[in-house]
Amino acid sequence: MKSSDEIISTETTIKFERRYDIDWLRIIAVFLVFIYHCSRFFDLNEWHVKNNELDLGMTFFFNFLGGIGMPLFFIISGMATFYFLGFANAGLYTKARFVRLMIPFLFAIFTQIPIQVFLERVSHSDFTGSFFEFYPQYYNGLYGYGGNFPWTGFHLWFLILLFVFSLVTVKPFVYLRKEENLKKISKIATFFKKPGSLYLLIIPVLILELLNPLSILGKFGGYNLFSLLIFYIIGFLLASDKQFKESIENHGLIALIVGIISTVLLLVVTLFFDLFFEDFLFWILGLTYVWSWLIVILGLGSKHLNFDHKSRKFLNGIVMPFYVLHQTIIV
Repeated sequence: MKSSDEIISTETTIKFERRYDIDWLRIIAVFLVFIYHCSRFFDLNEWHVKNNELDLGMTFFFNFLGGIGMPLFFIISGMATFYFLGFANAGLYTKARFVRLMIPFLFAIFTQIPIQVFLERVSHSDFTGSFFEFYPQYYNGLYGYGGNFPWTGFHLWFLILLFVFSLVTVKPFVYLRKEENLKKISKIATFFKKPGSLYLLIIPVLILELLNPLSILGKFGGYNLFSLLIFYIIGFLLASDKQFKESIENHGLIALIVGIISTVLLLVVTLFFDLFFEDFLFWILGLTYVWSWLIVILGLGSKHLNFDHKSRKFLNGIVMPFYVLHQTIIV
């Protein structure tokens, strides 16, 4: 029998088991972001500061991890949102998201992000002098457009998008969390227990990447803005019914096989056939590999990480400050 603190009670009569795996996956994901940014010194892509010697292998590692990273973050966030709305109304949820996301962002963009811009300008010989001499120039124009102020906060753009997504979806999510709507979702979830059916969830992302709406805004972590919103919504849905959890676990082996094959194929066609982001085949293979590995990761987490430990609360409490600070420390 589960103790009272292992059950999250919603406003409905439906009970939801406490998902410790979400916390562990968040902790692991933030650690992988740290590894990911450490690799940026050595890959062949542009970054704030680069090593003198670059490595093709690190570029492959960067691209592989980069494709999976942000979708995983938004899926985890969507899942956590489902549980949060089980005991918080829309107003409380919105206030909590502002405190959790925007206060760290606003603090960082005026304190530690200037250090990253300063080090980049110095390493590229665009500025000579001390950090305190540079700081007033930090507010001269927008970064990327001839200026220095990065309004997205470099790696902290995730916090802005997640806050915006939270505002946009809170009302629909509260509506979907009503008992009668959860029962409807449960009927839909039954369909996704069929072999291979989980891959249908990625079709909206494929369409969005091919159409690339609001392309003037550029890519965020390699994805269109709306694609990341879809991953966030998918996360919410995956947490809404235990049948999704069971389906993810049951798809683990086939997803692993498909993930390995699609990763190798994407690597081959990218190297030898000059595939680019605009190509249909690129996104077919790319999203197949991304979604397959996400299923594998979520399935492994669901099976093996759904436990509590005294370190979980501590690590879960420091993931945000660690995420905010890590890139400045690395650079």
